[in-house]
Amino acid sequence: MKDTNAIEDAIRNKCKQELQSIVNNFMQELETKIRGEYNSTNYYDFIPPNNGNKRSFHVMGTEQVRGVLLKMISNAHLDSMVAVKSKELVAKLKLEI
Repeated sequence: MKDTNAIEDAIRNKCKQELQSIVNNFMQELETKIRGEYNSTNYYDFIPPNNGNKRSFHVMGTEQVRGVLLKMISNAHLDSMVAVKSKELVAKLKLEI
């Protein structure tokens, strides 16, 4: 079982790196295009759509935005990414589970 856990951990880490790359690419575009070309603000409001009585929050700076995006995207997609990549590995190894 130790090897199985190590494999799952490796897949999870690979998925985290993929998500980090996606967020980094987005942040690079934000920095280059919006902040660089248009000299826009570095203060961000996160407001839910159809705000109703939902809570909003504010962040200052791209590192805080990067952290929020990475956590949000990881919470939403990491487990499904690991599941898909695990199935792909099982299929590639022609294992039956």
